[in-house]
Amino acid sequence: MSLSAINFAGLGTGIDTNSIIKQLISIDRRPQDLLKTQVTRLQAQQTAFSSVSAQLLGLQSAASNIDGLRSFDLVTTSSSDSTVATATAKTGAQVGTHSIVVNNLATAQRVSSSMQTSQTAPLGFAGQILINGKAINVQSSDSLQTLAQNINAAQPGAGASIISPTSGQYYLTLASNSTGLQGALRVADTGSGNLFGGPLALFTADGAAALGHAVDATMAGSDLFADSATSVGTLLGITAPAAGSVTLTANVGGTPTSISVTIDLNKSLSGIASDINTAFGSTSVATVATVTDPTSGAVRQQLQLSGVSDASGMTDANNVLADLGITKRTLAAGRELIAATDAKFTIDNLSATRSSNTFSDAITGVTISLLKDGGATTNLGVASDTTTIKANISAFVKSFNDTVDMVANYSSFDPSTGTTGVLFGDATTSTIIDSLVSHSTDVVSGLPTNMSLLSQIGITLDQGSHLVIDDTALSSALSNNLKNVARIFRANGEPSNSAIQFVNGTADTRPSGASGYSVQVTAPAIQASVTAPQTMIGNLTQDEAITFGGSAFGTQSTSPLRGYQLTLHAGSSLDDIISQINGDSKLGPILSASKSGNSLTVTSKQYGSASELAIVSALLSGTPGSSGIGSAILNQHGTDVAGTINGEPATGVGQFLTGSMRGATTLGNGRALGLQLRVTATSAGNYGTITYSSGVADLARNFLNTQTDPYTGTLTTTANGIGDMIKDLQSQIAEMDTTLSHEQDRLKAQFAAMEGSVANLKSASAGLASLTALPAATTSGG
Repeated sequence: MSLSAINFAGLGTGIDTNSIIKQLISIDRRPQDLLKTQVTRLQAQQTAFSSVSAQLLGLQSAASNIDGLRSFDLVTTSSSDSTVATATAKTGAQVGTHSIVVNNLATAQRVSSSMQTSQTAPLGFAGQILINGKAINVQSSDSLQTLAQNINAAQPGAGASIISPTSGQYYLTLASNSTGLQGALRVADTGSGNLFGGPLALFTADGAAALGHAVDATMAGSDLFADSATSVGTLLGITAPAAGSVTLTANVGGTPTSISVTIDLNKSLSGIASDINTAFGSTSVATVATVTDPTSGAVRQQLQLSGVSDASGMTDANNVLADLGITKRTLAAGRELIAATDAKFTIDNLSATRSSNTFSDAITGVTISLLKDGGATTNLGVASDTTTIKANISAFVKSFNDTVDMVANYSSFDPSTGTTGVLFGDATTSTIIDSLVSHSTDVVSGLPTNMSLLSQIGITLDQGSHLVIDDTALSSALSNNLKNVARIFRANGEPSNSAIQFVNGTADTRPSGASGYSVQVTAPAIQASVTAPQTMIGNLTQDEAITFGGSAFGTQSTSPLRGYQLTLHAGSSLDDIISQINGDSKLGPILSASKSGNSLTVTSKQYGSASELAIVSALLSGTPGSSGIGSAILNQHGTDVAGTINGEPATGVGQFLTGSMRGATTLGNGRALGLQLRVTATSAGNYGTITYSSGVADLARNFLNTQTDPYTGTLTTTANGIGDMIKDLQSQIAEMDTTLSHEQDRLKAQFAAMEGSVANLKSASAGLASLTALPAATTSGG
């Protein structure tokens, strides 16, 4: 049995010394208890401030939804007959109603092979075929089934299937993935192959041909290629590109002229164009044009033949014209199951065609989907989405009222009980509510007097500082005066010059008034641009590696230059190099190539000093037959826009100019401080004025940011201050715990000593008592 749990206190005196010590320590602990109570109260305040801060962030988000540049440009679409056509619209699309009559829907081409008696028997063909410009290998042992699988695995923009309408009859069908004439299947054999003119008879075997692409009535075009400098065979993926002697007929100088020319698919598109021009004795029959792929939107290269209106008189050895896409084989009877057709329709009585049934370029900002043809009619409407806009305003009002209620609850006082809320008497939260109420009821500076108050659009303040919406009045204002309603809520900048675009303002930006702020541009933003120091004479005589670097590519411009490397191909002309750079998937989005005389120029698509472009060639400067770039790094930075707003200093970053006049000891902040503009001007000068106003939601959003900013916000610093106080009090409490523990030990020791002394006294007393209790001694007399 442990003795540590046995209490012997008071054994000597009979006094409960533990109870006395406990009561003494309890008295000494009263200051500590007061501190703990204070900590609990502060923690409750800290929690309340966190809740208020979270609520204010919600209100700030609701304000942002009606403070954006396009917050009141929301639109909705409708169709009087949604079975005929439907539409969706981007924010800011032009409001209006449009009549649509659908004559024909766009269809995707579907073709079939001739009937085969087996889907597993070898076809006996070996080589390569092209479907939509993609090479597909075929082995002699491949069956109809294997061929379909190989086509689908190659994903050539078409799907292959085997159809068996009757037992023992099999057809290979090819269906384009794209509708319209642009999506028509492009199929061809390579070399001397005859898969599309022989066993499967997907096309007639009589050699009849048509133009693959009619650019216009007097110009034929090839398929689209990634660049004009790489071997066509390489671009197509042909294992053994062939050459073939073909006959071309073109109208040269007003006279139809037929020539025989060898077209070698081992050459580039530019090389083939050069051979054709040489054969015709002209420099303008064959050209390589930079075009936009209508399907992907990518920059592509196309061989175009001028003076060619049809395929009559053309002969095609080794299928080279078909591989280029200049010609296509005509289908045998019954082999085209569905023809490729464009959608044909009228919009507001104007005839139109599209390759797809869904398109976004007929009405700006609107995507239309055609669903039914045969002359079906519908009316498509684009209207302001006042329902969503009103819902966003209602959300702001609700969040505003919830904020008022939350602060009122935390600041409450019950006179009957004397109970107060945890933030009762707090100046910070009461100031927040006062400011929000003020922003919501004051006149919006710079707006017309008849449309500058929330109350003028049906939103008023009640006795409890809640915003109240008159739904009828608000709906009427949104329907009849949407632009001015938007100005009451959001930040608004109206420039007088189209080269100036309003971006945003801040809490520091003051309303300009009707006269506006003047905008002066002292230097426009400029892109980084590099020009080869030497002209390019003739074509490249060898492959040339070019490296692109600088900030645009996330690299330093020091030697050795690192970044993206592109190999220019031997035989390339300056035009070929330009098309190769512009068509490159990595370079195209970052920069553009052009020519200055006979020199290559490369220009960044980004503006400003942060736009740095560096370029270097692996060939020494002056190397004959080179691009002229040279082996010394060419490096340039762009220039930021510079200017003033309201005559005040402004800071330029790229094309963006921001008011930056901050007050010193004797000078106040600039009125245009924080006002950001995009300047697309290309020369210095006076660019008129911009009229700026800050609406209710904008004022609220900017004010709330000063309260909730995670570093400098008033609520943030207040909550952090409370946290510091709590830590300080908890430190004091911990120190008092240590002191009280020592005091308790001291009292225990004192009482223990007292008990010992009492015990000793009792022992001595007992000894004396025992002496007095002895019998008296007898004496002998005599």
